[in-house]
Amino acid sequence: MNTSKVNIKIFSDNEDISTINSALRQVELESVPIAFTNPKAFAAEDDTIIILQIDSLASGLLNEVFPIKKEIKNKIIVVVRNNNALLVSTIAKMGLKDIFVFPYEILKFTNYIKEIVSDGLFKTSDDENGNSKLDKFNLTNIIGSSERFSRTIELSKKVSEQTTSNILILGETGTGKGLFARAIHNHGKNRKQPFVDIVCTAIPESLLESELFGYEAGAFTNARTRKLGLFEIADEGTLFLDEIGDMSLNLQSKLLRAIEKKVIKRLGGVTDIPINARIISATNKNIEQMVAEGSFRRALYHRLNVVTIELPPLRDRGEDIITLADFFISEFNKNFNKSVKKIGRELKFFFLGYPWPGNVRELKNVIERAVLLSDNGDLRLNDFSNLRHSVPAVTFNVEPDKQLPDNIIRLDLNFGTTDLKKLTKFYAKQVLDRVGGNKSQASKLLGISRPKLDSLISKKEIKSPDFKHFYVKFVYKKN
Repeated sequence: MNTSKVNIKIFSDNEDISTINSALRQVELESVPIAFTNPKAFAAEDDTIIILQIDSLASGLLNEVFPIKKEIKNKIIVVVRNNNALLVSTIAKMGLKDIFVFPYEILKFTNYIKEIVSDGLFKTSDDENGNSKLDKFNLTNIIGSSERFSRTIELSKKVSEQTTSNILILGETGTGKGLFARAIHNHGKNRKQPFVDIVCTAIPESLLESELFGYEAGAFTNARTRKLGLFEIADEGTLFLDEIGDMSLNLQSKLLRAIEKKVIKRLGGVTDIPINARIISATNKNIEQMVAEGSFRRALYHRLNVVTIELPPLRDRGEDIITLADFFISEFNKNFNKSVKKIGRELKFFFLGYPWPGNVRELKNVIERAVLLSDNGDLRLNDFSNLRHSVPAVTFNVEPDKQLPDNIIRLDLNFGTTDLKKLTKFYAKQVLDRVGGNKSQASKLLGISRPKLDSLISKKEIKSPDFKHFYVKFVYKKN
């Protein structure tokens, strides 16, 4: 495993950086040591996390940062120790996107540090394809070429380029809704403005309202100073509301007012504050059903749903599964100093047949585990035994006109004349045909021995009877 230290440099006009130091000590990353220093003179360096603590517009650090190239600005983190809206807005307009207001966003700050260290997003060195890892937040570099996924990419590009209308992203857990939201922002007209995100389920309702709208000093107990809301911090950029389907009806009504009136009121405030951020929201729930049931406000749904982008589940993306798997293998080879080879033919059939209920996130996790534990340059079926044991041997599809993926075998059976013995023989022959006559691969996929397979196919060829619409998903099945 790669155990090289992650360098963090903190630059501040004020000598008191104790709060940042304390927050960094809370970052617990296994096998990734962190070394943070506080140099006097500002210097932008590659492969280093740069943290700026800025207290006022008079900060000399702003003059230092302004002329540096965009690639360096993209990885700078700014900490502001007061709720000066003008200061935050000015910093954002300079191209510094990651801004945290202390002490209110310390937890968010530490979680962000964990994320960029784990994913290597602070690095500016190019990967083997010549692309910075920051490019993963770009629509042109999102991996996938299947027909349905390509249409999703094209729609996202069109929407981001031509409008700043609100967008609703739908998709199962793990399909990459957060990735798409940030990529749409980076591809759009407001790319130089802040991208601010919040997971609606991660914060209790009582705190979520203050996070979104902010509050005035004295609005409630312990509200000693004014706090800016995320709407204000987003300014003319993008506010990403993840898991919007879990927001309470009470808060939905307040969000609806903000969107309709283009203004917000801080908690305890009396003044309307104009807002102009694009809202990208996302959910893995059936939002239309929630509207019909009354658990989600219809008016808010229509305000958020100017454009809908639906991300297909991984199981419907065909060869994209293999492309993504190979990409993750390459990524984790670097992280763990391994030389694991790309997905072979045997694994390819298994990966195409597995349903991937956790989608891309699940695929990435299992590849990480397999590469980490691999003792040689090849990944085999046994490296994914935790997946194989959960795969259903047979699934059914009653849509006769639906175009079937390559990993589906259709069997038209006359149940009046076809017993299990005939079905077994016919299915074995179909699998053998799909793997190009390779008996070793077919026997592994079927979960039987090579002699058993020879025995099954040695009889005279079994013809497919005429019962309609019986489908078998072509996957590994356990003995």
